[in-house]
Amino acid sequence: MFFTLSDIQLLSKKMKSMPRAISEELRGWNWHEPPLYPSSNTLLSVSDLTNGLCDSGRYVYLRHKVQAKSEAKVGSTVHEAYASAVENIKRLIYENGDIDGSRLRTLMTDEFYNLKVDLPELGKAIWDYATSVYSAELDKVRSKPFLRRESLVSLVVPFHVEYPVDGSLIGLQSSLRMDAFIPLLPLIAEMKTGSYKRDHELALAGYALAFESQFEVPVDLGYLCYVNVIQGKVVDNCRLIVIGDSLRQEFIELRDRGLRAIDDNVDPGLAKKCSNECPFLSYCRGF
Repeated sequence: MFFTLSDIQLLSKKMKSMPRAISEELRGWNWHEPPLYPSSNTLLSVSDLTNGLCDSGRYVYLRHKVQAKSEAKVGSTVHEAYASAVENIKRLIYENGDIDGSRLRTLMTDEFYNLKVDLPELGKAIWDYATSVYSAELDKVRSKPFLRRESLVSLVVPFHVEYPVDGSLIGLQSSLRMDAFIPLLPLIAEMKTGSYKRDHELALAGYALAFESQFEVPVDLGYLCYVNVIQGKVVDNCRLIVIGDSLRQEFIELRDRGLRAIDDNVDPGLAKKCSNECPFLSYCRGF
């Protein structure tokens, strides 16, 4: 998730070698035809459908009916530190045209104290890792002559965080935010903490469908990254995911199940196994 230009070039080569065959009816730009056309005016978020917390679909139902307790602190801290670090690195390069890696590290150390997260030590590990990666990248890129600040930023940090996409044409919220987006490829990236869940691949399908519905540009692959901090060190495990027919169809079925539960006011019932991270755990288990 801490992409450099070299990373993106390598990803491009890998993507070209990956076979993919996606049915036209499952492209987001066919939102006005079944099976993509939503049978409801209700709009859902991708994260509510694909967080991996509830296998019955009750999470989505309760999200619209009950006030939830606070979300998990680890995931929100990692996401906020990541997005804020990248945003601040770009801003500091724009504001200081002659900045080098050493100066960027100093300024980022000062900027960290403006970060508001639940778990500061965890946030600091992510912040420092991003600072280290892009300070080194800045020094490398500055060797190229006659770069305007816009070009410098785009080479040091060649992607966007919290990239907005409108999913309303396919029954999703109009203010979706992808964790990261690499326009050069194009590639959608999702960042998760903890361990692998199949639902996280479905999130990539949801964002791909939304992006295709808005821009009519094909997105065949996504990038799923698990970012964890172990003994103070950032460890990321990432892989390319083909957003094929099965993922797309499964996401659409999840969407339709959620829409029916909300519109018909039908409680899907308890999950087979409730996650301890679910903000509705006390409601479902009655404690």
